[in-house]
Amino acid sequence: MRARATPRAHADASSVVKMNIEKIKSRGSPFALDAEDIAAGVRYASDVSEASGARDYTALCERWLERQGRDLRDASSSVASCAEIGPGSYVARWSVEFVPAKMKWLYDLGLNWPLGELRIEKYDILDRVGETSKFTYRALFAVLRRAVFEREMRIPIAKIEGVSRLTFDDDGKLSRHEETLALVEMVNAGKVRNKRIMRDVLEYYDTRKPPGVSLADWDMQVEDRVDIYSVPGMRQLDVDGMEDSAGNIEDATAVLGFFTLVVISFGFGFGAWYLNGLKHEALFRQMLEEGAY
Repeated sequence: MRARATPRAHADASSVVKMNIEKIKSRGSPFALDAEDIAAGVRYASDVSEASGARDYTALCERWLERQGRDLRDASSSVASCAEIGPGSYVARWSVEFVPAKMKWLYDLGLNWPLGELRIEKYDILDRVGETSKFTYRALFAVLRRAVFEREMRIPIAKIEGVSRLTFDDDGKLSRHEETLALVEMVNAGKVRNKRIMRDVLEYYDTRKPPGVSLADWDMQVEDRVDIYSVPGMRQLDVDGMEDSAGNIEDATAVLGFFTLVVISFGFGFGAWYLNGLKHEALFRQMLEEGAY
C-alpha cells in the first residue's frame, strides 16, 4: 500500500505542477514539457491517436515540435489560457498559426515584392468556417492591386485551435493528456464547409504523424476519425486559394485588368513567367477534372 502523502509532499507537488504550467505557458505549447516532468505511466489521447508511457509520449512531443518548426511555414504557437479545474487538473487552450502550403507562393511574392517595401498582414479565416470556399482570380486581382497602390498585402493563414486537459500526479508530473481540436469537432458535426480550412487541418495533422507509422496508415487513421469528405470540395483535387463572396470573375474586363497589372507591375519577364505558371495551373486543373491524370 502506498504511503499517504504528507502536507509537505503535497506542497512540493503543487510547486512542481505550477512550474510545469509556467513552462507550458512560456513555451507556448502543452507538448513542451521536459522528460523529467512526465510520469512513467503517462497516457495520451487525441481525436486521432493515443499513446502510453513516458518514452512514447516524449518521443511524440519531440517529433511534433520538431516537425512543426521544420515543415510548417513561419509556424508559431501560443497558449491563450491554462486554468485549474480541480486538484492537479488543468485545461490549456492553445493555437498554432502558419502559412499554409497553398499560400506560400503569395507570401513569398510579398516578401520579395519588386516594387519596394511592402507591409504583410496575416489573418486567419476561421470566421468563414461555414462558408463554401471557391478560388477566384478577381480576389487575387484585388490582393495584388492593394499591394501595388496601398503597399500592403493581406495573407490568409492557417490557425489550428486546440484544448488539452492535463492531469498531474502526486509528484507533480504529467500523468494524463487529453486533447481535441476545435475544428475536428466542427467537421464531425458537419459545421465546416470551407475546404481551405479543412486542408489546413490536414496539413497540420501531417506534422503529427507518430514515429514508426507509415504515411498511408496515418492517412487512413485520420480519415477514419475525421469526416473529411463531409466538407464540400474535398473529394476533388481542384485548385483554390483566396476566398471571395463576390464569386467567379464576371467579365473579360476584369481578366484583362488582372493580366495588365501583372505585366505592368512586375515587368514583361516576371509577368510572362507568372502568367505561364497560371496557364500551367489551369491545364493541370483541366486534366484533373477530365480524368486525364
